[in-house]
Amino acid sequence: MNQPPPTPTRPNPGPVPSTATTAVTGKLPATFVGDLGGRVAVVSTSSGKVVRTLFGSQPPGSPGYGVGITPDRSTVYFSLEGPEGCNQRGIFRVPSGGGRPVRVVADDNAGGLIRFSADGSRMAYTSLPCPDTGEHGDIVVREADGTLVRRWKTPSYDSRLSVGQVSLSPDGRSVAVPTFHILDAVGVRVLDVARTDAFDDGRLVKTTDPGCTLVAADFQPRSGHLAAFEGCRPGGGLTGSPSRYRLVHLDPASGDVRSRAFSFVNTGGDLHVPTMDFDAGGRHLLYTVTSGTPTDGTGTWRSSDGGRPVRVHDDRTMKNGHSSESTALLASRRTSSPAESMNSTFARSSRVVSPSRRASSR
Repeated sequence: MNQPPPTPTRPNPGPVPSTATTAVTGKLPATFVGDLGGRVAVVSTSSGKVVRTLFGSQPPGSPGYGVGITPDRSTVYFSLEGPEGCNQRGIFRVPSGGGRPVRVVADDNAGGLIRFSADGSRMAYTSLPCPDTGEHGDIVVREADGTLVRRWKTPSYDSRLSVGQVSLSPDGRSVAVPTFHILDAVGVRVLDVARTDAFDDGRLVKTTDPGCTLVAADFQPRSGHLAAFEGCRPGGGLTGSPSRYRLVHLDPASGDVRSRAFSFVNTGGDLHVPTMDFDAGGRHLLYTVTSGTPTDGTGTWRSSDGGRPVRVHDDRTMKNGHSSESTALLASRRTSSPAESMNSTFARSSRVVSPSRRASSR
């Protein structure tokens, strides 16, 4: 359904959403926020069905939205992507129960997930250049009211390096960014918000598992350590398509693997894991698997305590860039197919989660 455009920028965007986190119960969050390739929606975690549409819809095939939800699950942030985003600049917030969006950032658009610290006081995202110059977007940290805290320029296009989906640590002091050379994962660059002056100065974390590289990462809310999906190849090689993906927990300094959880086979060699997002207690994980052509392995998945994954959304229900009953997940690396682009995020009881999807579960 068509909805009115967001309200214009206000000198004072109004009160900042509460930073009080929801009590951690250990239960699976009932909903997450997703971009369905044309609308921002609250989606049921158990059924994958849309609970309510917060903003949209755009015509089929339109660019999607960057999305995120505050830790107390009260407020959803979103930003329009693609060329249209340059005509509708800004990052907006809207009550998760519905309401009129308010612009909180006037001169920036977010691509992929908008991530929040555990207390909801800070957010991080990848900005989208307007107009599109072919360069990668900056990594940006702001206060929840939109005040700029830090901005890092990412490697130039000529370097053939690109970045994946950002993650913000629970204390809001570190940002983790998966880095790729052409299509091969290099590692996760960890940036200190207070001390890291340039992107390349950030600490590069690599897994110590032979033949494996880190393709997606998120900070574990309970410990603050990194959890990641590693793509592993037979024979110990570090280039080419992984034959298997595995969820691991890492020592943040050395990259040593502390523990391993589930894994799955890269059927057909064309699967990617672009985004992952834990709930506030760190028990429940929402992640996406994408491919040039949707298969029985693609979609939005959840796992509890590292156990057997359950698919929440099946990519094969996507038609013309829209999903019939689920979330579109947005990541920062692009693919050519509209059906590939999905963004979703857990509203961790403090918030809402392959190279191109997004979902937020906080």
